[in-house]
Amino acid sequence: MSDFLLINAESQTKKLLMKYLENAGFEVVGMENGIVRVQLAQEKLSTTEESIKLNNTQSIFPSIPRLREVFEFIELNYHQNIKLKEVAQAVGYSSAYLTDLVRRLTGKTVNNWIIERRLAAASTLLLETNYSVDEIALKVGYQNINHFYCQFRDYYKHTPRAWREAQRSRHSYNCT
Repeated sequence: MSDFLLINAESQTKKLLMKYLENAGFEVVGMENGIVRVQLAQEKLSTTEESIKLNNTQSIFPSIPRLREVFEFIELNYHQNIKLKEVAQAVGYSSAYLTDLVRRLTGKTVNNWIIERRLAAASTLLLETNYSVDEIALKVGYQNINHFYCQFRDYYKHTPRAWREAQRSRHSYNCT
């Protein structure tokens, strides 16, 4: 978090500064007595303290108490560009230790869990909405659409569009 002091700035100047800060990836979190408090958007990632508890009945994650915070962080942030480093930071472990712990307890990597969560969300959106495949990829946290297609095909053995059509023909889904 950072603070900026504005001395005798006109209202229009303040608004322009706020716009530039937001465009640069900062979020204005407060303004008082000429001091503007901002934080980087990355610092805005949800943490378990700020969030509600996961609904374990619909979770793709195993119920492992030692990894509860890891899975909660992934659940709350999978739609953003998170990486191992951010997950490790959020739960207070080094990246190396977290990698070893998660692999030892689940047989998968942290990255595998992030991918699986994104693909689970994508499959739900493919079935329940008429969003385009590209829109869905962006909504579930992929910046590279081709990467989404490759990971989806590797996991489901079909392209997203073919998978959607096959699933919808088996079940009659009403889409919004």
